[in-house]
Amino acid sequence: MLERVDTEARAALGDTAARRVRAALAEALALRDAAINDDRDTRLLHPARTIRILIADGACRSADALAAAACLDTIDPALAPEPPPLLRPIVNAVPRADPGADDQLLEQIVTADHDTALLALAERLDHVRHLHLRRDLDPRPLHAQVREVYAPAARRFSAQIARRFDRWADAFERRLVFPR
Repeated sequence: MLERVDTEARAALGDTAARRVRAALAEALALRDAAINDDRDTRLLHPARTIRILIADGACRSADALAAAACLDTIDPALAPEPPPLLRPIVNAVPRADPGADDQLLEQIVTADHDTALLALAERLDHVRHLHLRRDLDPRPLHAQVREVYAPAARRFSAQIARRFDRWADAFERRLVFPR
């Protein structure tokens, strides 16, 4: 996955900037590899998938934002490496979900700068896309948050990310009504 992200980052950013993204991602993946024993665990590739979403669906061309994505995990923060000083302000600026504060979260995302908002959206999109593989999380509050916060916010920043949130939420609702 590191090679795939590197190839996509080079196409989007050029060699020099892509090297920064690759270095941040390599550190993040090494930390996860050391912490997670199951190579099928969906958490292993979270930062790589987030970067791919940012490049492909968010049209993000900021090497700093892409490298910061490697240092961000809003659901499993212990799996995220400490961001280097240059990236720390970006990672810290990403709005986080506080229980019961969805109105504030929506406002924080839509008033964030473009790259910060995209980072918040892509990171959460990757988490919810793999939610069905996690038994340790209750998916219902995350689904509600997608409908009330993330999908509406995404409509302001990326039509493709908004469509992906809507498709995921629709599929999740179908699974609730007609479980297998």
